[in-house]
Order: sequence, then structure tokens, then C-alpha cells
Amino acid sequence: MKKFRIIYFNVLVLGTLLIILSCKKSEDDNGLDKKTKYHGKFYQLSINEIKPKGWLKQYLVNQKNGLTGHLEEAGYPFDSAGWGQKVVDSSSWWPYEQTGYWIDGMLTAGYLLDDDFLINKAKSKIYPVLEKTGTDHFIGPSYLKKKKNKHRWVHAVYFRALMREYEVTKDSIILQKMKSFYLNQDEENFHEIRDQLNIESILWLYQKTKDTTLYSLAANIYNKMNYEGFMDRPVTASSFLESKPVYEHGVTYNEIAKLGSILYAHSGDTKYLEPSIAAYNNIDAYYLMVDGVNVSSEHLRTPPHALQTHETCDIADYSWSLGYLLMATAEVSYADKIEKAMFNAAPGAVTSDFKALQYLSGPNQVILDSTSNHNKFFRGNTAMMFGPNQFTECCPGNINRIMPNYVSRLWMKENEKSIVAAMYGPSEWNGKINGAQVNIKENTKYPFAEDIEFEFFPEKSVGFSFTFRIPGWCTAPKVSINGKVSKQIYQPGNYYSIERNFVKGDKITLLLPQRAQLSKWPNNGVAVERGPLVYALKIDENWQALEPDKNNPKSTKDFPAYHVTAASDWNYALALEETDIEDQIEIVEEKWNLNPWSTNTAPISIKVPAKKIRNWKMIEKDTVFYAMNVPVQNNGKTLWKERSDFKKNGNFFFTPPLPDLKSIRDVDEESEMITLIPYGSAKLRIAIFPMLPK
Repeated sequence: MKKFRIIYFNVLVLGTLLIILSCKKSEDDNGLDKKTKYHGKFYQLSINEIKPKGWLKQYLVNQKNGLTGHLEEAGYPFDSAGWGQKVVDSSSWWPYEQTGYWIDGMLTAGYLLDDDFLINKAKSKIYPVLEKTGTDHFIGPSYLKKKKNKHRWVHAVYFRALMREYEVTKDSIILQKMKSFYLNQDEENFHEIRDQLNIESILWLYQKTKDTTLYSLAANIYNKMNYEGFMDRPVTASSFLESKPVYEHGVTYNEIAKLGSILYAHSGDTKYLEPSIAAYNNIDAYYLMVDGVNVSSEHLRTPPHALQTHETCDIADYSWSLGYLLMATAEVSYADKIEKAMFNAAPGAVTSDFKALQYLSGPNQVILDSTSNHNKFFRGNTAMMFGPNQFTECCPGNINRIMPNYVSRLWMKENEKSIVAAMYGPSEWNGKINGAQVNIKENTKYPFAEDIEFEFFPEKSVGFSFTFRIPGWCTAPKVSINGKVSKQIYQPGNYYSIERNFVKGDKITLLLPQRAQLSKWPNNGVAVERGPLVYALKIDENWQALEPDKNNPKSTKDFPAYHVTAASDWNYALALEETDIEDQIEIVEEKWNLNPWSTNTAPISIKVPAKKIRNWKMIEKDTVFYAMNVPVQNNGKTLWKERSDFKKNGNFFFTPPLPDLKSIRDVDEESEMITLIPYGSAKLRIAIFPMLPK
């Protein structure tokens, strides 16, 4: 009997080896680690373990009461079409993109708030769709099945909501339906520039099911799009690795740039990671604006001067994509960049009640009305005004994802014996660690304050590693454990871990001093930055709600569009010495409140010396030419150029560029102290100032 067992064991081992060898070639060709190991440094947690607190919770409550909970107020497609209880066939893909963004953001906010209204509303646009899948396993309306212009990329948008739903409910029907959808598609259906974005959800499925067929599908799509000439646009691995400006749609750049980092996390092959890193190095080098997001109106443009803008969609997609690089590498710089975008660009593009947003927003904007878009792109139209849905529908959908996605990634893990405070904000984490249930409360007013307290409540004494971040901008941090200052030297731009047996009531406190500094921008521009916050001139804002009519069909009584004009002077130049900034300014802490993102409720301000430039004035025009991006065929290749032959007459007022030093005259002799508030609190703003010559 013993001999039989040995023979049986040897046959079993031999058979297993033969199976492994038969699979080895296809797996190795795709860079798949035979152990199907996750290679990222951090991984994301289920959002039902994370709860926002303080101002972050109030922000999401405002989303619920605003556009996130009531986006049907913004009109089509949110009021009648797209993914929903009645899936409406359409002659275009775009209603499915726009509503997909909304459902994802609504469901994420709902679970973070534990709010039945948001959760049930989002689910009503998920499960009826899944129930309608037929024998071909296709998810969605029949229009999207068409072979020509396949539009599978809208599934990548919509499936993020399904992924969220599975995170919380573990409903196996979601895995089953998504897997059947992908494995019953021709691979060529994903060989369009944005259709390849399904790599994100395919690899998520691979992570959940360990079905290597899914990994092979994702890797094959990536390799063909990047290395086999399937794509002639500057968003391939090789183009990312070239350090030079490109002309590309900003959202497309961000969405595609992240894909390599996701493949790396599941393969360990650095050939995937390196192009993703290079892509965001290029954004830093050529396109990154002072508010923390790349120029995109709608295309990447350089340089990032004071009048450049970005789509609100870019805020969502830039920060979401950087989250994958953070998880892949654990590099602090990615967390710093995400925070800067969240605390400046994100609140700066939406009203504090979350009922109106801008399609395009930027650092200098002193008038926002229905003709004040100062970009060449559709110059003189509604793209920069605040409203529920004033230009195109992607941003009203995508804005709902921005802050919920941030909150969902505040906390991460390295392994089952660690917890990582990856980014900061008032919140709490509840979950298992090293076999014990642990609650950690993050008590802070960050980014409006310098201190962050972590309070630990394990169910019993348990040993684990707590990892936290020292931002790259913080040069003199202090760390205290139960009131005792740590003697360790903490350098900026690093994650650090404290390993100990934690007991109920333990506290770890970070002090992250914020020091003001000047950042320099094109055309002699300077900005005041302090910690993760950029500061802008406080301008008295006159908000005029527009009556719903034929000129404002998407303005409603409860969700109006606005004309916003300045009721105070804005034409100031800073009068600062470039060294010892802290000695020349005054930091003022205002009364704390949970709605910090409006002009009148900003909880912190900075007084700085400045002089008024009286000849720096609004630009007035009676005729404008706006540019459109239109494709032109040239030897079989699609080139893009700007047209300027579209003429528009009217009365136009535009934010002016920074004054040329040679043109500055009529400057006040005496300086005065002006007030700067956080960028996100100022809807009208000057954030990049002229700097007077010494």
C-alpha cells in the first residue's frame, strides 16, 4: 500500500508538471508570473471599511443633496437614457459614458456614507441591466454591439460601478456576468484607442477569479495596442517613454497612461510600469497646472500659464490614474499629487453646495458667464460658467467620482499584518488586521491644519505595522506616540512604519508644518503655496442665478446656472521678496466649519503685500474666433489642427493674461495687504500673480 501511494504521488506530480509546462509558454509570453502573485506595493480596501468624517463627510453629503443625488435635474442623458431600469437604444455611445460616470460616483458616495437613497438609486441602474443579458452574454443596449465603431470603452466606465458593488456585497452574479461578457467578446473589439481601457476591469476580474485567460486577454490587448502598431496616437508605451510635448486629448492620455501600472501590479514586469511612470513625468514637465491637474482644453497644451484650463473630467481621471501608480510603487510623490488635485482643482471647479460645476476651470478666472470662456477652444461660449450641465455632459457625470474615489483610497494595505494611511483626511477605518478587528480614527482638519491624530481601538492587544506618509513638501515633521515625541529622523517624501502591539487608546500624532513658498509660472507669474494648498486672491463674488428659458434650458429653479462677476478689485501684483516669505505674510485662522470650500467660509487665509496695477484690465471684444479640433486626413493618417474660421459676434469680457513687465504702468506706489484664501474656496480667482520687478 505504501508503494502504491508513492507511485500515485509521482504520477500526480508528473501530470501536474506536464500541465504547468503546457501552459508555461503562453503565460511567459504575456509576462504572467506563474504564481499569479500581486506585485503592487499597496492594495485597495473595500470601501465599506472606510468612513469619511468631518469636512470630507459633509462634502459627500453635499454631493448627495446636490448633483450626485439629483443629476436628472441636469437634463439629458441623465433624465432619460443610458444605463438604467429601461435601457434606451441610442444613436451614439456618449449617453452610456456620461451615465456610467454618474452611477459609479453615486454608488461609491452611497457606500461611504452608508446612505440607502444613493445606494438604491445606483443599484436601480445596475441590476436591471444585468438581468437583461441574453444568450450572447452582452451587457448593455444592442446599439453598442455594432461591429463598426464598437464603443466597448463605455463598458470600462460603467463596470467600475459593478466592481464597487461587488466589493461590498460579494454578489457572485457580478463576477459571472462580467466574466461571461469578456470571454464571449472578440479580442479585436478592444483594439480601438479607448476600447483598450477595459484592461482595468479585465485585470480586476483576474484578481478576483485567478482565471489566467483573463490576464492573457488584458496583456494581449495591451501588447497589440502598444507594440504591434495597432494605434497611431501619442499614447503608446514608446511615446510615453519619449520626453517631449504631444498633442492629445487630456482625458484619453490619463485613462491610457495608467494601464501599464495595472498590468505591472499583476505581472511584476517593469516593461509595463516604466511607460506609466514616464507618462506622468511628462505631465509634470509640460502640462501640470498650479492647481495640481494637467492642462486640457480639451487637448494637452503647453505651457501651463495663468489662462490655461482643464476639463473637470481630467481632475477625476488624473487622480484616479495616479492612484494605480501609488499602489504599484508606494511612491509618496503620487500621493502628494493626488492630494494637491483634491484640495485645489476639485473643489475649485464646483460650487460648495455641489449644484453647479465648470466644464473648464483654471487658476485665473475673474469673470464667469455664458460668453466668458477665454480659451481658444470654443472661445466665447459657456464652457467656463457654473451650471448643472452647461457645455457637454461628461463632466456633470464624472465630477461625482472625484472626492468619493479619493476617500476610498485614503486607507490601503501592504499585507494582512499592516495598515497604511496612504493619504490624509478626517476619516475612520474598520477592518481585520493580523486576525483582530481594529478601528482607527483619523482626527484632523487637514489640509487646513497641520496636525493629524490617529487613535487606535483594537478589540484586543494586537501586533501590526502602521504606515504613514511624510509629504514631500514637509521639511520639519514631528511624530508622537502616546504624547512622546519620537527621536527618529523623518525625511520628507517617505512612508514610515511603526510596528508595535497596539492597545485601545493608543495615539500616533503627526505634526506636518506648512510653510509658504512661491512657485514660478510662465510670463513672470508666481503663486503662493503652503503645504498641499494653493492660495488665490479673495474676490467678492456676485452670483446671478439664471432663469430657466430657451437660452438656459438646463438651468432649473433648484439647480440654476450662474453668471459670476467680481464685486472687488482683482488686478494686483505681489510685492514680496522671494526669500523669507514667512516673515512677510500673516496666516489667519478663521472660525472652523464643515463647509470650507466657499469664499465666505474659508477657514484659513493669508495676508500678503501687493500693489494694484491699474492698467491691467478685463479684455473686451465684440467679435471672437473660436477654434475647434477637427480631423484632417493626410496620407492615411489623421492629423489634428485648430481651425480659427468660426466667427462670433456679441459683447465679450475675458480674463486678461498676466501683464508683460514692459507694459506695466500706473502702479500704486504704496503696497497694501491683500487676502488670499484656499484655491478651492475661491470660484473667481487670481492664483497666478504678476511679480513686480525689484
